[in-house]
Amino acid sequence: MTNPNSTIPFINFKTGLLSTCIIGLIACGGGKGDGGTRASTPASSSVASVAPSSSSAASSSVAPDEGMTMLKTDGTKWVKASGTPILLKGTNLGNWLVQEFWMMGQGSNGVTDQCTLEAELTKRFSYEEKERLIKLFRDNWIKERDWDQLQAFGFNVVRLPILWSVIEDEKNPRTLRADAWHYLDWSIAEAKKRGIYVILDLHGALGGQTPNDHTGCAGQNKYWTEAEYQDRTKWLWEQIATKYKDESVVAAYDPLNEPWGSTAEDMAVRVTELYETIRKIDSKHIVMLPSHYGSIDAYGDPAAKGMTNVAFELHPYPGLFGDRPNDSHFDIHRDWLKCGQTGTGGVCDWNTRLTALETPMLMGEFQPWQGAGAGENELGGKIGGATYDIYASYNWASTSWAYKLVSVAGGQGKGTWGMVTNEVNTTLDTGVGLITKASTWDCNNWDSTFANACAKKATTITAGGTGDKTYYLVIKTGANGGANPDVTFDSISLKNTTTNEELLANGNFGTTGGWSELTISGSLNVNYNNTDISKAPTGSEGAVLHITRPDGVTGEINGALYQQIILKGGQTYDFTGVFKGNGSVNTWAEIYLIEDAPVAGKDVVDNAGKVDFTTAPVEEIEALFKSYGDVGYEVNAGLAKWLVTDEHNNVFDYPERPTNLTLIQTGTDVTLNWVAVAGNGITYNVYRATSAGAKGTLVAEGLIATSFTNINVSEDETYYYSVTAKNSIAEGYASNTANTQLLFVAVPAKIEAEEFTAMNGVQTETSGDTGGGTNVGHFDAGDFIEFKIKAETAGNYTIDYRLATNTGSTGFEVLIDDVVVDTQAIAATGGWQTYITKTSAGFALSAGNHTLRFRSIGKEWNLNWFEIKKQ
Repeated sequence: MTNPNSTIPFINFKTGLLSTCIIGLIACGGGKGDGGTRASTPASSSVASVAPSSSSAASSSVAPDEGMTMLKTDGTKWVKASGTPILLKGTNLGNWLVQEFWMMGQGSNGVTDQCTLEAELTKRFSYEEKERLIKLFRDNWIKERDWDQLQAFGFNVVRLPILWSVIEDEKNPRTLRADAWHYLDWSIAEAKKRGIYVILDLHGALGGQTPNDHTGCAGQNKYWTEAEYQDRTKWLWEQIATKYKDESVVAAYDPLNEPWGSTAEDMAVRVTELYETIRKIDSKHIVMLPSHYGSIDAYGDPAAKGMTNVAFELHPYPGLFGDRPNDSHFDIHRDWLKCGQTGTGGVCDWNTRLTALETPMLMGEFQPWQGAGAGENELGGKIGGATYDIYASYNWASTSWAYKLVSVAGGQGKGTWGMVTNEVNTTLDTGVGLITKASTWDCNNWDSTFANACAKKATTITAGGTGDKTYYLVIKTGANGGANPDVTFDSISLKNTTTNEELLANGNFGTTGGWSELTISGSLNVNYNNTDISKAPTGSEGAVLHITRPDGVTGEINGALYQQIILKGGQTYDFTGVFKGNGSVNTWAEIYLIEDAPVAGKDVVDNAGKVDFTTAPVEEIEALFKSYGDVGYEVNAGLAKWLVTDEHNNVFDYPERPTNLTLIQTGTDVTLNWVAVAGNGITYNVYRATSAGAKGTLVAEGLIATSFTNINVSEDETYYYSVTAKNSIAEGYASNTANTQLLFVAVPAKIEAEEFTAMNGVQTETSGDTGGGTNVGHFDAGDFIEFKIKAETAGNYTIDYRLATNTGSTGFEVLIDDVVVDTQAIAATGGWQTYITKTSAGFALSAGNHTLRFRSIGKEWNLNWFEIKKQ
């Protein structure tokens, strides 16, 4: 790292990085995978800062002839006062004016968000001391060096998340704090010196617009039911609009971040009220219209409703939060950014919608790089750079989540959520605490050794002190409410590096010996002798440990296995093993080495490096908050390069898809043939699935010939084959599908939704229903799934449907041989993975083969299974 006392100590980039791109003035994107050509412009005029003045700005992304004018909308574009389009690229300054404890490596003993922190500090010290300490934190989380780094990334916009009480006096409703505008004014001044616009984002409204901690207070969601909170939020926006109505550096007002605590219709009503509140004072600034999860339908056509100068806002997180857990990082982002196999999905679909509405877009939060490598030429930085450029190619503004993340361990690893993070912490005791970890938030569908774990890599363990010391090795796994863990472990070993003595009993499993079970919350289903090869981690041998959610258990589940071990002080130990996520959703898998025996009902956590705000002296809290401003930074090297370089970004330079795939089945042998793909160094991979539309399992790779024979194939299963072409850069899209003989399912029968024989537009995902498995979702109007069934006898039948929807849906119709036999609307079930069973009316079915189709009328519903019953 560079000298921490230098002017910009944390920027590691090639000479000229600060002045290589006019981001926002010239389209930096190009053709397929093209990073584009970029240039620089003179600095903008400086302004006085309300905080201590910084060093003079380096370069600016502001055109010298126009400066930082007020922005407005023009059709689907963000434009300057003259009508010149501006391509806004930036990030969010998260965890600054509203805290999210996961972003700063803290949280324990009930202090896990801004509300609980402020309450604890007030109770222990005083209200005035709480205010001083929160100001100390805010003065250090973002400093002048951070604005320099934002400029180094080539950004020309930041989204500034704000908690309501930054502006309103929490003790005196509808009264401004004495320092209400301090941080906003300082941000605007620092941004202006660097040619950066600011979007003011009410991230945490009074009462909370969702029950999530990023509103400042977890578990509230009272904004929707308390008229007083709604009225005070209107008052707050009156103050903001009055203060900044003539400030050109403010790009837009974002009235409510992720207002998802109620229905889409309720969201549209409240956001429209805030729009009207702002418009009574400020007719010039752009006002954001946030989506409801991924839908903007509740607004209709803003222009038809008399709205002017508005832009929609989306927070897409492809591959995260349970989305496509079985697919690779590359495939997920390629499909989103390059519009999928049909060329009409992903961003292309959104471009079509926005063009029809003649309204711009802000991609207000997104995270394409975490877990995909942080090196200069690794996938994370390349995907990150391509994401910004492709959004810009549609004239969309974009602000990623997020700029800065600090953890106890430090370091970028395989890529954290922060563009910058703290340097690796070399002072931690390597004898205790969290020793390895993977989670679905850190990596998609992991399968790795402990040494390569995506969230915490296992390293050599050194026991502190002298003599024998008692420790407990704890394997902890769990999942959020409604989610199913599906985690396997094997080959766990802890050996003395000198004597090679193995300290763990039964690390290869197969029996329960050596391990004790611990219930923390809910309960786990623990199988010590799982022999399902598909679940086994790479590198495992024989039976493996398998942890899942028990049938009928709801809510958060968290539990552990542990055993006592004795380490010798001063000696070192190798800790190894393998584990696999198996498509888990909202799941963690962590292994700890701790000194205190685990206790039922008490979570096992690593408090090393954390401050206990319930007991820590004020000096310790001060030191922590000051450290956020002084800590050395480790910048994501891939982002630092691919956001500003002139070099061609080849991440999507994949070959064309093979065509004319044909299949000939002779007994148990299946022969495939396809047309060759043009290009140098082309090889082919063959995939086989048991359901239509799925990529399936790799059965052959690196083929040079354009034919392949799969031998010893079961004749009691329908298989779907596809072929991809691969070059030295990446793998392309799959060919058309060719299948073996379609087998008709005899009914009555229960049929899993993912076992369709044909489909259009849908996706499969890990199910949170009882029994786990996979469900089908992502339905839009006109999408369908199709099944081949065979009625053994004629008669009257019904269908039970296992359905879930968070928002409610106009549902679907069921057709048999193109005749509608049932139609189902679905009321909200309580969550995307909260399932109910509905039953159709009776219908007649003749004996013989039939085609059954579910055709979507609406959208936003999931199907786990259906059961055809004879009356």
